[in-house]
Amino acid sequence: MKKKGIFVISEEIKKEITKLIFAWKEYLKEEVFYNSKARRFFTSLTITLSAWIGVVLLIWWIKSSVYAQQGGVLEGDSPLRMAFSWIMSGGIFNILLSFIRTNYRIFKRWFDFSIASLGLVIFSPLFLIIAILIKMDSQGSVFFRQERVGEGGKIFKIWKFRTMRANAELETGPVWAKNDDPRITRIGRFLRKSHLDELPQLINVFFGEMSLIGPRPERPEFVELIGSHLPPFYERLHIKPGITGLAQVRYRYGASIRDATRKLRYDLLYIKRMCWFLDFQIILWTVGKVFTGEGAR
Repeated sequence: MKKKGIFVISEEIKKEITKLIFAWKEYLKEEVFYNSKARRFFTSLTITLSAWIGVVLLIWWIKSSVYAQQGGVLEGDSPLRMAFSWIMSGGIFNILLSFIRTNYRIFKRWFDFSIASLGLVIFSPLFLIIAILIKMDSQGSVFFRQERVGEGGKIFKIWKFRTMRANAELETGPVWAKNDDPRITRIGRFLRKSHLDELPQLINVFFGEMSLIGPRPERPEFVELIGSHLPPFYERLHIKPGITGLAQVRYRYGASIRDATRKLRYDLLYIKRMCWFLDFQIILWTVGKVFTGEGAR
């Protein structure tokens, strides 16, 4: 007879959850990322680009003036001079940034699709090498597919490189992976430490089931379990789940309801503050974690 995963919610954890509900509400009120380094960086970048383009147009304007003095058609307040003044004031960049910010989700999907397509091509040799190592290390399929809950509660199957023994949950039922989990294979431990096991999720991003950045998708069993004790958890389903997210780069790997509860405040903060500046900052944090192996499980 197969055993089912058993979850016991103690009174201590219930009290902790109550405290954390209040904590994340207060946390969302803080303007944590409103004046973040990423926002200041992009502002500086915009000004710098405006200046350089202005220099180029200034040279063009001087040449046009010389041309006009030699009998050309550009005289007085020419359209070129007016365009130069407007661009130097940052007008074109303000309009461009406003358009991108307004259509954030549309541009984000285009960005996700482009990066996923490029990534699948670039990393295809690495896919082959990892597949060979997995087959040499243990029996079973190369890829591991599992049901996860996506945007709007839609169920999809996530792609990963298999890091555990085949049929690892037949005896335990759905449970979180833990540190030094005996079910993890030798090559699987390396893949988890380097986060390379997540690479096939570019397939999910390509088909629009996931985004590069967003709350990590949970299994239906865990969504129901956590959501029954913490209703705000369902707020995560308002956007597409991601390969990486704010909770992943600001909190350690979680393997319990308490961890999931604490990570929730970061997911809710991302949903409230999601923008290009924050996405860029998360990408930088993620790259740092990949190279340091931080957050591996």
